[in-house]
Amino acid sequence: MSELHYPVLYSLQRCPYAMRARLSLLLANQTVLLRNVKLTNKPLEMLAVSPKGTVPVLYFPHVNKVIDQSLAIMYWALSRNDPHNLLRVNEPDVPNEIRRLIQQHDDVFIPLLEQYRAAARYHDDKEANARQACESFIAILEAKLTYSTFLMGDTPSLVDYAMLPFMRQFSKVDRKWFQHASYPKFQQWLITHYNNPIYAKAMRPYPEWLVTRENVIFNRES
Repeated sequence: MSELHYPVLYSLQRCPYAMRARLSLLLANQTVLLRNVKLTNKPLEMLAVSPKGTVPVLYFPHVNKVIDQSLAIMYWALSRNDPHNLLRVNEPDVPNEIRRLIQQHDDVFIPLLEQYRAAARYHDDKEANARQACESFIAILEAKLTYSTFLMGDTPSLVDYAMLPFMRQFSKVDRKWFQHASYPKFQQWLITHYNNPIYAKAMRPYPEWLVTRENVIFNRES
């Protein structure tokens, strides 16, 4: 297939939302042209198709279509190909539970995580309180992982990969505290993901597209 027919993914290496997109595209074995950007130097090409100016942006030039929400990209990729049954479409009630848990994570946990990260960044004396607020959600995950390797059973599902980038951020705010925190199942869950070759491929660094103007063929085989 010509490069012109591949979707274009505007991405940022350490943005958790962009990480979601890259993980799902790899898991679904969908090929895209990856353009790594910096939000301090946004390509006009990206702004032309998605004026909100955040990543990820998945652009389909041959049909002039844009998907610029991370979860929507995940669902698009996995609806095309889901070899690991991450959507659990044939399991009663599980897809709804996946959506519910992701919504709780996005609506409740992510804002708390941002407060925790900000408090740590500025050495705010409320850092411990902000972390404790996050822990109420981490405790829910720890309880789930007591009974299975992943959040929806002994194999991963969409919810594991949707949460992973943000849980990675949580674990790195205060690494020393996290190493000694009483969440052994959650810590092992992170290690299991980190040891997956898909994670290493999703986190591979690329040069800034505006500097090189070279599209990167991004898929499981590249």
